[in-house]
Amino acid sequence: MNKLLQISAVIALLGFPFAVLGFRMDLFGFGVSASIIKWSVFLALGLFVLSMIVTFWKRRSNPGLAKSARLAAWIAMVPILGVAALKFGADGVPPIHNISTDIENPPVFDVITEVRAAEHNPLAYNAEVLGPVQSQAYPAVRTLASSLAKPAAVERAAALAVELGWDVVNVNAEAGIVEATDTTKLWGFKDDIVVRVTSTEAGSLIDLRSVSRIGVSDLGANAKRITEFLDAFKTAG
Repeated sequence: MNKLLQISAVIALLGFPFAVLGFRMDLFGFGVSASIIKWSVFLALGLFVLSMIVTFWKRRSNPGLAKSARLAAWIAMVPILGVAALKFGADGVPPIHNISTDIENPPVFDVITEVRAAEHNPLAYNAEVLGPVQSQAYPAVRTLASSLAKPAAVERAAALAVELGWDVVNVNAEAGIVEATDTTKLWGFKDDIVVRVTSTEAGSLIDLRSVSRIGVSDLGANAKRITEFLDAFKTAG
């Protein structure tokens, strides 16, 4: 029993990091990673229940086993609480992954379309479906008015993208477009961004769109990325 608890605890604890590393090393897809995490949590839940039973059942007849069971229960709580935190975060944001500052006329990708595969999320922005949801969840995601002329605004946008750690793949000053890809720190997910600069009499308008390549919910990552860029753009001015 002691050995079983120890082995189960190790497997449950290592499930999440193994799923992340396997995905980042291209050993398997995200679907497999999600399954590994799911079954690791099921194992952790079962281990927690079993450990608590053993703790009370053997607390007098076998104190050593009861102590090991308590340790296994604590270890089982790590993946359980970790996934619960992710679930709590996911429940707090809408299940969308395509965010734009301009809902009616979203910025259009150019070069990025060539690097996205067929299995990736579509780039089309459905304003009727996404617009109301996005507006309610992320009211701060809006077009930014800048006093900079279009060429200077494009230059600043490109420099800021590099500063934020994005992989810039296209800068078209004439079209007023900057395209880039941002890789998330933990999972290594790749999200694509396009910055559009439009000339106005007072300067320019700055719009962004950020789209996740995989997944249904971005857990708020795209909206956060856009607001961070806009805040930094304003600060730089």
